[in-house]
Formats: sequence, C-alpha cells, structure tokens
Amino acid sequence: MSRIRILSDQVANQIAAGEVVERPSSVLKELVENALDAGARRVEVTWEEGGKRLLEVADDGSGMARDELYLALERHATSKVRTAEDLGHLGTFGFRGEALPSIASVSRFDLTSAETEGAGHRLRCEFGIIKDVAPMARSRGTTVAVRDLFAQLPARRRFLKSTDTEHAQLWGVVARLALASPDVHWTIRPDRGAPLVLPPVADAGQRLAPLLGEKLARLVPFVNGALPWCLRGFVSPPDLSFRDRNRLYLFVNGRAVRDRLLLAALSEAWSGTFAKGSYPAAVIFLELPPEAVDVNVHPTKAEVRFREPQRIFAWVRGGAEEAWAKLRGGVASVLELPPKPTEAEFDLDPSRRAAPQHPRLWSDHSGGALGGYRALDEAFATQPPEAVYAYEPAPSRVAENVSPPAEVRYLGAFEQTYLLAEVTGRAGPELWIVDQHVAHERVLFERLFLRRHTPAIQPLMPPQVVQLGPEALARLTPFLPELGAAGVEAEPFGDDALVVRGLPDFLVDRDPQALLADLVERLEREGRLDLDAFRRDLNAELACRAAIKKHHALPPDLALGLIQDLLACQVPNTCPHGRPIIKKLTLDDLERSFGRKM
Repeated sequence: MSRIRILSDQVANQIAAGEVVERPSSVLKELVENALDAGARRVEVTWEEGGKRLLEVADDGSGMARDELYLALERHATSKVRTAEDLGHLGTFGFRGEALPSIASVSRFDLTSAETEGAGHRLRCEFGIIKDVAPMARSRGTTVAVRDLFAQLPARRRFLKSTDTEHAQLWGVVARLALASPDVHWTIRPDRGAPLVLPPVADAGQRLAPLLGEKLARLVPFVNGALPWCLRGFVSPPDLSFRDRNRLYLFVNGRAVRDRLLLAALSEAWSGTFAKGSYPAAVIFLELPPEAVDVNVHPTKAEVRFREPQRIFAWVRGGAEEAWAKLRGGVASVLELPPKPTEAEFDLDPSRRAAPQHPRLWSDHSGGALGGYRALDEAFATQPPEAVYAYEPAPSRVAENVSPPAEVRYLGAFEQTYLLAEVTGRAGPELWIVDQHVAHERVLFERLFLRRHTPAIQPLMPPQVVQLGPEALARLTPFLPELGAAGVEAEPFGDDALVVRGLPDFLVDRDPQALLADLVERLEREGRLDLDAFRRDLNAELACRAAIKKHHALPPDLALGLIQDLLACQVPNTCPHGRPIIKKLTLDDLERSFGRKM
C-alpha cells in the first residue's frame, strides 16, 4: 500500500482545475468575472479555435502590482475575502482564489497588468511553472491570455467538444455576462465573423437583440419590488413560445445561475399562459441582500442556496405570474427592430433576379406511386402560412412495412381532417381513419429524405435576413451545407444573422425565421447532431410545413390518392416526429363494440 503524501502545488492545482476549468467557456467566465470584480468598464474578449488555441480577456480595471502577479497564482489568494464572516456578505463574483492557479496549471498562461498608466508587468507561466516576470508597457488594467488549454493533459483535451460546439458555448457565456452588465462596454472578437461591439446601455433590454437574436427583442419588461429586494426582467408575450427551456436566463445578484427552485417557480407562473409542452423565453434578474443567498455551494458558483427558499419561491412565482397575466390577450413588440436591408445591400447575382415562379407543393421528377394527387399543388399553393405544430418531437417508431392492400375504397371525411376508408387486405376488411396532415407529412418526408429527392429551389426576391444571435449562428453555421442540399440557401450575414436567398419551391411562401429557429432549438436541445440526423430533422420540418393542414376539404379523388401514396411509404404508420397516422378498426372490433360478438 502506498504511503500518504502531500501533493505538489502543480498537481493540486491541476486537480482543482478539474472542478473549475471544465472547458474554454468556464475559463472565459472566470476571467471576465475577475475583470468585473476589478471595476472594469471596458472588457475585450478574443478567442481562437473555440478557445482551445487562445482565449484572451483584457480590461481597464484596477490592475495589479508586480508582486501581486505572483500572489494571483497562489491557491486561495484573494482580495475579496479576509475572514469567514465575509462569506456571508459576498458582493463579488470570485472569492475562492482557485481560478487563476487552476487555469495556469493546464495552459500556457500570460498575465499582464498595470496599476498606473504605462507601468505594467507581464508574468509568463507554462502549465503551472512560472517562467519569468518582466516590465511591460500597458494602460491601467489587466490582460490574461490562455493558450493551448489542456495541451499537456491529452485525456482532458479529448473530452472537449468540436471547435464549433466550444465556439457556441463561448457565445452563451458572453451573452449571459453582457446581459448582466449593461453598463460595461464589450468588444467580442471571435476567430470567425466580425467583432461584436456593445456600447454601454441603460438597460439589459437593449442587449436582447444583439445577444439573443431579434426574435427575443419582443420580450416585455416587468419589475416587482424595489432594492434591496427586487425581481425584474423580461418575459415573452403569450404568442411567443418554444419547445424547450433553453431561452430561460436566470441571474441572482448579477450572477448567472442554474437553480431548480427558480425554474420551478417560473414554471408555475407561466402555467396559466402557455400550453403544456410550450415554454416561454425569459431573462430574470433577482436582486436581494448578499446575506440572503449562499453562492459558496458549487465550484464554479453556478448554483446558489437561498436562506429562505419558501419565501423566494413564492415571491418569484407571484411576480412572474403577475407579469404574464398582464400580457394575456397579446402585446405588441416593445423594442424597435432595425429596418430590413434592401435588395441592393445583398449584391445579388443578376441571374438571381428572375421573376419568381408560382410555388408548387409538388415538383415531380420521378413519377410512380407518389404521383397520385399532384393536383394538390394547385389546391394549396395559395394557402397562407400556418403556425408550427407544438407537439414534442419523438423518435419515429418504425412500423412493419405494409404491403399495398388489394382494395381501398374512400368513404368520406370527418371534420375535414380525418379521412375514412374501407381497406380490404389479406386479413380482411378494415375501417381506416387517417389524419390527412400527418399522412401528407409522411409522404413528403420520404420523398425528400428516403428517396433523396432534391427539391427545386426558388430564389427569394429580395433575400430575407434572419436574425439569430451570435450563439445560435455559431451552432447553425456548420450545417449550412446540409441546409443548401435540402434547398435552403443561406449564408452568414454579419456576426449574428443569416441571409436566406432561396427556399424549396414548396416552401417559398413560408417564414424562414421560424424554420431556422426550430432547427436551432433542436441543436440546443440535443447538444449536437450528426449530418444524417440533421438532414432527417430538416426534411421532417420541411415536410411538416408543406403538408396539408386540418380543416381543409379534399376532393374524393385527391383523398384516395393520398391514402394510396401513404401505403407505398416505408413507414406508413407514423409521421417523421412519431405521431400516429392511421387508426384501424377491424370488423371484429366493430361487432364486439356493438355486442354482436363476445
């Protein structure tokens, strides 16, 4: 048995880094919080390769003297806590003194700082070993550069995600930090796209559009209480909802947190406004005295513990519920959106300027079983865009492939939504009830995805700019080639938007903003998607949007053609999202229900 021994400082710091330094975005959070604690009014963030190659934070805060550079890399060295009693009255982000030594132990680390203009010093450290400290001209403030994160810890580096994923995570941290500090001037320089410059503003609401996308610029402000006990923020109106909770941003005394109690309180608050399975967007700031909350319960301070959780729960639930209650019945956008760029600003190729053709739901090039009701394109080409269905996507339950029955006799429709048919096969006659929307969705999906059908692309005149926000754009950019293969021609437009130049011909009248927002939601919910899964989800969305809707009468010949095309599908029993398509009743089922059989 090995003997007990004291770990070296380098190993101890690397172990601590396992708690504090999970990925580049956690490094960014620690460095920026240090800058804000130093009183910075300007913060500049730069990264390369998703922060794996370089992550740099520069500020104009109070700065450090030469001797303090050494102390900053000692464990438990901090300027923010002196006695144990101070832990009950914390008003700063950092206080443990573990972040800098932990980061320096797993990277090539440069720390440059100056207390007075022009008279600074730079400390160089490589994986926990200080190399030198030398004079360095610098204005008042501090710059921390972290290079080659985990380069000497290959096991840790393998756990990092792709550059695109880390890039998106960095934007997520930037968004939260900049929302919580609207009075700070921010300059964000990623290694892709243009820099994002955020001048100081009076209110976080002015940061919603550039950081979270134009869609969340519709969030409506509310205030409940007054300092030191104040609940304030921005919530989405009833007509703006999403399929997951990824657009809930929670802050306690300016610190971004993940807190189950607050999420539970908000969930109860919106239950009377949003349908089950739909979630609002919200940016919530909870301000309360430091002694009312314990932030020293998680290594990265991402979780908190309230001294009076029941009181906090009731307060947050009541305040948010009141805010949503005032919005019921519809509220107009409270923030002015910038005007859409004109066509001239896109420098369109002249070949793209042809007059748009009449959109068609079908562009048939293959013939065969899918040609049973091509007149549907004429029947529904002028149909107005519909809202996205709110059901939750589920894995498709692959059904047994059904051989085409010997005979299908169309009987009629119920509520202009459910098609009734008598189907005679080898097992005998059955009464089928078919949901016309999901049946058409399944047929379109297999045409697009399983049969590798390439839709005709219709140019948009003029192209449309879709504001997504930097984080969402970073998530979606790697999949732009797949979008193009599916008929959605899009390319980056600035650092937070896409310009959509073309859509599949059967979607030309649809809203590209909603389509892309749905895809971003899927990426955020699942973390990452391989290309095949992404193409499948994309075509499922395209099929859902193009499919005939409920309460639309179909002529008998088109209804019969739809059922016949459905039976030719590989998976005729469920739509691409997993919803059932057909309800079957045998003659025995009916006779038992009427008491004719036991």
